[in-house]
Amino acid sequence: MALTSEEIASKEFLVGLRGYDKDEVRAFLQSVAAAFDESATTSNGAAEAPASGGGMANLGGQIEAILATANAEADKLRSDAQADAARVRAEADSYAESTRAQAEQHENEARQKLTAAQDEALGIVADAQARAARMEETTLREAEEKANAAVAHLTAQIGELTGTRDTSKASLEELRTKIDKAITVASEG
Repeated sequence: MALTSEEIASKEFLVGLRGYDKDEVRAFLQSVAAAFDESATTSNGAAEAPASGGGMANLGGQIEAILATANAEADKLRSDAQADAARVRAEADSYAESTRAQAEQHENEARQKLTAAQDEALGIVADAQARAARMEETTLREAEEKANAAVAHLTAQIGELTGTRDTSKASLEELRTKIDKAITVASEG
């Protein structure tokens, strides 16, 4: 695997929930890239560089080991993050279920209180209607009694007035008769 120093310096890693410090990884990769450049320059310009590229191969192996470790650590972090996410999801589901159960319980209690309040209100209304009916009955009975008393009183007054009228009529007739006699006597005389 042939790498350039630019590829090493710009390499990006996935960061998990508890990932690496990006600045620290970037600084390390830049120093590896610089060492890679220096090693490449030295091996290209020096006559005593080994033909096998031992320093370069060793550096490449170190880089591969670092990348393998970084990938393994990233996989572990990813796995830990997934486990944490599953645990948090399970806790959230449990909390949601508990909250839902409490809400249902509160709803049932509220429904019971509402039913009791409605029953009490219906009882109050029924009591008020019964009282109103009794009051209406009492008022009607009293009004009827008063009306009957007033009719009896008026009937008595009408009887008295009729008697007075009849007496007055008789007195008038008697007086007319007397006046007629007096006129007759006065005209003869």
